[in-house]
Amino acid sequence: MIETDSVAERAERLLARIDAVDAALRCYVAVDRNAVLAEAAKLDALAPGARGPLHGMTVAVKDLIDVAGLPTRAGSSFFRRDPVADAPAVAALRAAGALVIGKTNTHEFAWGVTTENPHFGRTANPWDPARIAGGSSGGSAAAVAAGLADVALGTDTLGSIRIPAALTGISGVRPATGTFSLDGIVPLAPGLDTVGPLAHDVASLRLVYEVLLRAAGMRDGAGDPARSPFAGEPALGSGPSLRTGEDAPLRACRLRGGAWERVHPAVASALDEACAALRAAGAIVEDVTWWDDALVAASGVLQQREAARVHAPWFERHREEYGDDVRARVARAFTLGERDERAARVAVSEARERWDAATRGFDVALAPAAGAEAPLAPAPATFRDEAIPLVTPASAFGLPAVAVPIGFGPAGMPLGMQIVGASGTARAFDVASLYQTLTHRHRELPPRFRPDDAL
Repeated sequence: MIETDSVAERAERLLARIDAVDAALRCYVAVDRNAVLAEAAKLDALAPGARGPLHGMTVAVKDLIDVAGLPTRAGSSFFRRDPVADAPAVAALRAAGALVIGKTNTHEFAWGVTTENPHFGRTANPWDPARIAGGSSGGSAAAVAAGLADVALGTDTLGSIRIPAALTGISGVRPATGTFSLDGIVPLAPGLDTVGPLAHDVASLRLVYEVLLRAAGMRDGAGDPARSPFAGEPALGSGPSLRTGEDAPLRACRLRGGAWERVHPAVASALDEACAALRAAGAIVEDVTWWDDALVAASGVLQQREAARVHAPWFERHREEYGDDVRARVARAFTLGERDERAARVAVSEARERWDAATRGFDVALAPAAGAEAPLAPAPATFRDEAIPLVTPASAFGLPAVAVPIGFGPAGMPLGMQIVGASGTARAFDVASLYQTLTHRHRELPPRFRPDDAL
């Protein structure tokens, strides 16, 4: 970025870059060039003292989230609304000086982890367009990775920010459940849904996150909800912290057992290296064995029950207009009943008690954000079943989690780690920031889609 350039000049170059490369990636599904340039001109006209903390930062927005003047399609062939106002998350970023570029592709109704959309096309991974970008916020993640936006907004229900962040080599945060308003966002499962940013580096991520917190009337860490909507237990570390002050070492547990061990050896090795780097910097990192297969099944039931309520007004009339995979998921969701939901809530609550006991005294928990590098498209049927368990605990317990890149797999594709905030969002960001000062993995860019130096 050249500081003497105007916002409008940067916007012109970015729009030209989107025109040049996005046909190969399909990150964006809607861009209003005239609106972008008009907004850029308004930002340039502001006096220096009137400029916000995100002045001129370009933002891509997942197509579940309302942007005034652009249709919200939710990746669907039949759903459409034409909002006259931004969703609160978008409005907060605009008020801070961000420039909204457009809407990004998503897995249909956000119910999938690949962003292989039958209606808007497959979003390709900038590191290798033959591979998936992950999902459901795949368009947002790929846009950031390819230099088609500085930051992006996504949503995360069961991993939809963390999985694509890991597969595209960028950073992303799943805020604690209930931190930010979901108004103006098409839901998947409202009790699990969150909205949060993706960016190349944790510094940018945290800046955007703090803008969202201020707009919501919170301070960093204070947005963590008192209770998880499903677990019936405190959503953040209920045990006493072992820290005696801000200068005490960060305490992290690396999760072991169960699905944490069923990852590709390259992921396990990269996580070993990340833990070693943190230890060398003075953090305390200890292994903790914890896994709960029942939690994964129960969380799936709760997601399906909520999604069934969301889709009930549409499914009978539009059944054949859904893509095959999402149609099957919605139909399956309607087979579950209240008894299944009650049993699932009990299972999640019991799992939460065991989680609290295992992680008590630690600031964060470290785990893979995805079990392998991005597969070739179309993704194998096993990919979803392998990916979802790894990201389920943070979602089920309402915990914040920051995803960061930690290296590359045998095919040269990015690998990612999630840092789950066992004692709050601020400490998860602290660990993520420390890691990125030590390793610089976030500075590596996809060779075929590196941004021009002037952007």
